[in-house]
Order: sequence, then C-alpha cells, then structure tokens
Amino acid sequence: MLLIILAIWFGYKKARDSGRNPFAWAAISGGVFIGTQLLVGIGFGILLAIGQEVWGWDDNVFDKYSVVISIPALVLSLIALWLLFRFLDRRPKVEEYAAPPPPPRFDQNDQS
Repeated sequence: MLLIILAIWFGYKKARDSGRNPFAWAAISGGVFIGTQLLVGIGFGILLAIGQEVWGWDDNVFDKYSVVISIPALVLSLIALWLLFRFLDRRPKVEEYAAPPPPPRFDQNDQS
C-alpha cells in the first residue's frame, strides 16, 4: 500500500516538474504499478490452472507459492515504474517556430 502511494506521489512530482499534467500522470503511475502486478498475478494464475488440469497439481498450489508469485510481481512493477519515471524525466519537446520575415520597406526612391 505504501509503494502505490509513493508511485502516485512521485508520478505527480515528476510530471509537475517536467511541465506535464500532474494529475493524469499520477493516475497513470498508479495504474502502471497496479496493472503490472495484476497482469503478473493473472499470468501465474493461468499457469497454475493449466498445471492443475494437465499435470494434476494440488488444489492449494497457489497458497504454497503465493510469496514466490508476489516477488516477481513486485519486481516487475518497480521496473515498469522506473521506465515510466525515466520517460517523465525527459522534457517534452518545445516546437521552435522561425521568426516571420520583416515587413517590406518602401523607400522614397522606389515610388513612381
């Protein structure tokens, strides 16, 4: 719970410092952290369900390996956040426009 709060807070600060929308990037940071853990958990759940059906593993195999599943989920979530924070550290490109040409000058000699 503490890590999700820190992810949202640092996402907010990094987006604010780089000139992006801090509220949107705070939500994205929280979503990346939770989403990565959710996807890893679903992946391991599918693997364990296939193991139970095909190879006849125990029904309580998830209870035995819950810590083993939690560690890669946490590590991959931190890696995903690190990549997101690296993106937020880069400043958005500001388009530079060329200056318009100076206005024409009409000298006294050019008038006919």
